[in-house]
Amino acid sequence: MIESTRNENVSIITLNKPKVNAIDNDMLDMLKKAIDDATADTETNTLLITGSGSFFSFGLDIPTFLTLQRSQLKSSIYKLLEVCKSLYLSRKITIASINGHATGAGCMIALSCDFKNMVDKRAKIALNEINIGLSLFSSTIYMLKNSIGLNNAKSLLLNGDLINPDEALAIGLVDSLHPKEELLEYSLQLGITFKDKNNMIIENMKQELLNDAIGQLNDSDKSIEEFLDIFYLEETQVILKKIVVRK
Repeated sequence: MIESTRNENVSIITLNKPKVNAIDNDMLDMLKKAIDDATADTETNTLLITGSGSFFSFGLDIPTFLTLQRSQLKSSIYKLLEVCKSLYLSRKITIASINGHATGAGCMIALSCDFKNMVDKRAKIALNEINIGLSLFSSTIYMLKNSIGLNNAKSLLLNGDLINPDEALAIGLVDSLHPKEELLEYSLQLGITFKDKNNMIIENMKQELLNDAIGQLNDSDKSIEEFLDIFYLEETQVILKKIVVRK
């Protein structure tokens, strides 16, 4: 489900769970370990995350999460938020190579990276939780506002629109667009440009850039419980049970 490789100074993590790279609890564990291993690798200073096939990631494997007890789901949510936080606050350069659709948790992971390069056609990106009866996490909303500004964040979250690559570029949700066959190589070469940069300076600069963010990324237990209350609403369950994940 998670493939880890290295090319020069770049650790590459690939989400590979056909057909849509939907994220379940096991995949969260594996992704967290892959990020931890890449972070500990003294031979690299850049982490690149991408997906296989036509999806970066569909997001959470909702049918699987519907089978969990509330306490288990809460644990999984904390894992997801920890994955995003570890990318956002990483002492290394982080790059999302968004090879296809990125919705929900898939968009959250991409949003958490320093640089976001996306395929230029036949893909949508969204934090569309409102359309499936769910809310979103305060840390994710902070990252989004910091990336695209308050007004764009309001529009994206409250409308729940799935936007195309050109629209994502226009609001600053992604940094660049590339043909599918060129995207990964572009993202890799971007990572390699940091090969001769001093790792201590990268870490120090990122720390200074993100000092103000640290306190904003700690989702309170109260906010997670409120999310779970919404998740278990009867009307939300009706919507969620209609979601089918292609495998």
